[in-house]
Amino acid sequence: MSRAARSVLRKIGSDSTQDEEHRQQLDREATGKSGAAAAQLTPQQPGSMEEVPDELLSESEKRHGKYRRQQAMAGRFTPAADRLPIMTAEERKARDKDRPKWSQTEFEGPIDKLIEKYKDLEEVKKHLTLGQSMKYEFTPDGKVLDKSGKVIFDGVKLV
Repeated sequence: MSRAARSVLRKIGSDSTQDEEHRQQLDREATGKSGAAAAQLTPQQPGSMEEVPDELLSESEKRHGKYRRQQAMAGRFTPAADRLPIMTAEERKARDKDRPKWSQTEFEGPIDKLIEKYKDLEEVKKHLTLGQSMKYEFTPDGKVLDKSGKVIFDGVKLV
C-alpha cells in the first residue's frame, strides 16, 4: 500500500458502523442465535429479510433492505415514456396554430407619433411597448386616455 493511501486511511480512521455491525454479528453468534432458529432467518435466504426484526439487522442490512424495497417499487410502474402521451406532428401544428405569436416590440416613439404614423388604433396597439400599453387606455368609441383619464386622441385628431 502506498504511503499516501496509508496516510489517508490513518486520517479517516475506522468505520464505526462496520465495527458495530461486526460486534453485533459476533454477539448473535455467541448467544446462540445463529443456531436453528436463526438459520431460518438468515439474510442469505431469499425473502427472509422482511421476517427479521429491525433490531437484529445491522445498519448495512437495513440500508440494503431500503434500497431493495425502492427497486421493487420502481419495477411496478411502466417507464414514463410508455405512460406519457406522444404528440404527432399534426397535433403539434394544431396546438401551435391557436397560440398567439410573440413579436418583439421596441420603443418607436411617443403615442402621438405612433397615431400619426399608423392612423389605425389596432395597429398602434401592436407597436406599443409594455410600459406604453399600461399607461394608455383605448376606449371602444376610439378614444385614447392616459392614466389620469385625460383624452389624448378623440378618434379624429390629437388633443
